[in-house]
Amino acid sequence: MMRRAGIAADCLALVLATIGAFALRGGVAPWLGLAPVPVSLDWSVVVPFIAIFVAFSATGLYERDSYSSRPLHAWTIIRATTVALIVSAAGAFLIGTGWFNVPRLTLVLTFGLFPLLDVPLRLIGLHAMYTSWVEKRRPVAYVVGDSPESRRIAKRLTSLRGFARVRSIDEEGPSKSWSDALVWDLGHRHRTDLVADSVFIDSSSLTPREAMRVIEAAQDRGVDVYVASGLLGPLEGSKLLKTLFQTPVTRVRRTLASPPGYVFKRTLDIAGSSIALVLLSPVIAVIAVLIRTTSPGPVFLTQTRVGPKGSTFGFLKFRSMYVNSDSSCHEKYVHEMINGEAKPTATGADGNGVFHLVDDPRVTPVGRFLRKYSLDEIPQLVNVFRGDMSLVGPRPPLPYEAAVYDTWQRQRLEVQSGITGVWQVVGRNRVSFDEMTFQDLMYGMNTCLIVDLRLCLKTIPAALIGSGL
Repeated sequence: MMRRAGIAADCLALVLATIGAFALRGGVAPWLGLAPVPVSLDWSVVVPFIAIFVAFSATGLYERDSYSSRPLHAWTIIRATTVALIVSAAGAFLIGTGWFNVPRLTLVLTFGLFPLLDVPLRLIGLHAMYTSWVEKRRPVAYVVGDSPESRRIAKRLTSLRGFARVRSIDEEGPSKSWSDALVWDLGHRHRTDLVADSVFIDSSSLTPREAMRVIEAAQDRGVDVYVASGLLGPLEGSKLLKTLFQTPVTRVRRTLASPPGYVFKRTLDIAGSSIALVLLSPVIAVIAVLIRTTSPGPVFLTQTRVGPKGSTFGFLKFRSMYVNSDSSCHEKYVHEMINGEAKPTATGADGNGVFHLVDDPRVTPVGRFLRKYSLDEIPQLVNVFRGDMSLVGPRPPLPYEAAVYDTWQRQRLEVQSGITGVWQVVGRNRVSFDEMTFQDLMYGMNTCLIVDLRLCLKTIPAALIGSGL
């Protein structure tokens, strides 16, 4: 309801701002020595509408959470409008005046008038609707966890409309399981005047697999789920949630059983892989020559990897190892990682342990360089173009890795495999296998076009600094 009302209010404000801008330009133009321009309504008039909708969506202004704080709501409107103006101006410059017929002054006036109209509509009209909803439902926010972080979240929620009624969940009850404690509380302590509306999970208090159980238990009861975690930065979606709750928080958007729209993701995959292959063709040629001249064997390697639902496909890489290398050491270490028994093989510059075979004798000198900067992964763009993988998603495992997954780890195979993802941007060999699995599953439940674009852009500096070891 609030989303539709927000879109309607923004459209009304933008229509009025556009009309006002055309009118103002007629009076301002002579003072600036500009020639009068007749009002022309063509396709370019919709550019500000598209820019506003995209900017407002990216900054969280169509989420119910934005109505919890009026000052933050007003500031976010101004910030998003500024971004929309910059994007529209850049679009007008790239398209050219021959095709973009909205005068620049009219464009500036439109975005200048828009917040003056939109802020009152949202902060008075829509906030009144939200207040009425809160007073009618009197929702309760549950906080799952027992740490200084969970207590900070609970304290912050008491100051926000829509979250002010807070109930903390601990492991006291019929079970020592956090998920069972939540279900027990919802079922046995729930009163008719308390509506469980949201659950905040403090991931520092729970193991990754227990956090996933709590998420699934809350989703089964139709409750909005928020996860406080330092492992999910690229999924936060907007600064609004982090500012609102004063800690890194990711809202879970869907279940694993409800995947995102295929068309948009596949379109990004085809366009992105095609452009990348063309731009990187000189790099591909240089790497091919280096591999061929420094060690005997083929340039490319094709491995069998496990994709969604257990299907297999031929996974392309630049060869980074000597031919006929024994994989037993890698297989042993990977099994230890999956079982939670692996020890860090090194210490990274950040002081965290590295879960990776750093001094692998199977790797060639050129291969070590390729792996450090993730250049050995470039051929997988062909897999993306063919549809075997996506640009963004969990790394597809080898068959001997997937064979030892337990039930919760096999959920990784419910998500489309990809070249990059949250692990490559945030974890990068510095997290345990269960933490990586949690990152992959959270990505699967928060996939959207904006998240994929953000992860693709963040992957570039992560690869350039050579954090792949």
